[in-house]
Amino acid sequence: MRSYKLVLLLKSDLTKDKKKAVLTQVEGWAKAQETKVIEMGEKKLAYPIKHEKKGDYVTLEFGSEKIDVDFEKRLVITDGILRHLMIRVN
Repeated sequence: MRSYKLVLLLKSDLTKDKKKAVLTQVEGWAKAQETKVIEMGEKKLAYPIKHEKKGDYVTLEFGSEKIDVDFEKRLVITDGILRHLMIRVN
């Protein structure tokens, strides 16, 4: 199993329920096992992204056998996610 770290920049105006729904959806796409969610809080952005001046940072650390090819495409089109960065951890 490979380990991954995914940093998400979410819209700051998301409700707790919507935020939880987005994170659950992402975990499902990744077929994640043993997910650890680290909420880094809301921060002011250096420049506006999609007309947003603040963003809520969340890090997901998870293990998965195989990441779907369309995983990153889904992250891009998901409402509520402004940016993402995924790396494989050794």
